[in-house]
Amino acid sequence: MADITKLYPQLNELNAVLTAAGKLSEYNPDHAVTGFDHPELMSIACIGIPSRFNPWETAAFSDVDYSHHLQIIEYLSRTDASAMMMLPGASLSTRAILTLGTEQQQARFFSCFEHSPAWTFFAVTEPGVGSDATAVSCELTQNSQGWWLNGQKMLVGGAMRASAGLVFARYEQTHRLVMVFPQGKTGALQRELLDTFGLAGASLTRLTMTNLHIKEDDILGLGRRGLQQGLNALSKVFERHRPMVAAMALGTTYGLLKALETRPLPVAAKNWLAGQWRKYHALFQQMLTLAQGYHSGQQQYAQTSRLKLSATRLVEETARHLPDWLATQDWLEDTFLRKRYRDSFAFEYMEGTSNIHLLNSFRPPETRGDQYHAVP
Repeated sequence: MADITKLYPQLNELNAVLTAAGKLSEYNPDHAVTGFDHPELMSIACIGIPSRFNPWETAAFSDVDYSHHLQIIEYLSRTDASAMMMLPGASLSTRAILTLGTEQQQARFFSCFEHSPAWTFFAVTEPGVGSDATAVSCELTQNSQGWWLNGQKMLVGGAMRASAGLVFARYEQTHRLVMVFPQGKTGALQRELLDTFGLAGASLTRLTMTNLHIKEDDILGLGRRGLQQGLNALSKVFERHRPMVAAMALGTTYGLLKALETRPLPVAAKNWLAGQWRKYHALFQQMLTLAQGYHSGQQQYAQTSRLKLSATRLVEETARHLPDWLATQDWLEDTFLRKRYRDSFAFEYMEGTSNIHLLNSFRPPETRGDQYHAVP
């Protein structure tokens, strides 16, 4: 199996930073994020942001390809996926902004990174419809007084601390991605931290927009045909994000399996553990193969859904056995292991549910021209 630390030995020193932040996040998340002042960690958090907008870029992480990025995410998640999710950065928004935004829109969106670490968000999921982007009710409208955004978004990662974000909304018979710039917790854009079980570092948030005034310049691809920048663009963003969720789930699985290896186990448990390692290595290889496919320009909608689904199921399956194989006292005394156990069941919050991935595992091929039949 590839060892990403041979390419990036700087990763080895980040484990202690993430462990400390992960422990603090359970009780004082605001204080936990102040520990993210390590230059290499900040550089990793901002991978993907173009150099011209990225003052946190370091030489080591200035040109990271997609395969290496996935391996870095997987490696850091072995320590604490929840803590890694607390990192600032542009997340899903980066690809959408760079694909659809003008140079002026890109500069405006990424300006929040100029002077300090910043968080952004990408809001699609809604109450009642989940991640089904075709059914969103959040709406962008226009009247004589300007442009307005109304609706609610759920399970939006990182939005509580965000300086900028993208909201996916209906516009007439099409869809648009809209840049928004939150200020405070009240007003036309309200933010509420959700009570979630596991992966607290994701800071999942409810956004409520009530007659939020939007500048026309903050609407991505307004002059383009809706099909070119609505569901089509969203599918491409999700296609690159789902393997990242899989990488986090695989890294968490690795951490659980390593923890079991250090403890005395009955023969049945050792046999089971060996089987889990085989599944882990198989999925890790699938992740690398998928990354290579992206590098060669392949469309891999079904494969990305399948990988994400398989990886999240593997970490859940592994976690369920921990209380059975560990001695009661060992289980009760290791609070960090129990935290990791809890986090293992929260990856379903991360963009889409298993049912959605199963329903969309068969994707009609993308046709030439403007027609596009698949949904994210």
